[in-house]
Amino acid sequence: MQTEKPILAIDYGDKRFGLAISDSKGIIASPLEVLEVTKNRGIENVLNSILKIIEDYKVKTILIGKPQEFEEIYKRTSKKIQKFTDELSKITDLPIIFQDESYSTSQAQNMLLSLGQNSRSSKNKIDMIAATVFLQDFLNSESKQNEKLN
Repeated sequence: MQTEKPILAIDYGDKRFGLAISDSKGIIASPLEVLEVTKNRGIENVLNSILKIIEDYKVKTILIGKPQEFEEIYKRTSKKIQKFTDELSKITDLPIIFQDESYSTSQAQNMLLSLGQNSRSSKNKIDMIAATVFLQDFLNSESKQNEKLN
């Protein structure tokens, strides 16, 4: 299956949504930004910001990270992600794909630590980097599938 590019990746969180974007050829994932839910900025604002990003970057596909459901906490998170996805699909016709995001946050933390940044100062960056990690994994696996077809 050929996924249309660019792809917007969303790392869902109760308070923060990390975003990453692929290039138009689907080779490189880049961190984009973190959208926060606050008392003054609800989920509707986050959805509107995502719509603006979709328009600005001419996004063709949305990739949402979803954990494997090893434990009950992951099942609850998956339900929240599904509810968010349902809301997102009401406001856009773009295809939405789920990607296993297991360990993407710990990989992001390790990357930031290797760059000399502690977890407190890089708290917001972690969600954005996590989205970049699972988007790059997706792009790499799609590239390998395409190589097998050719």
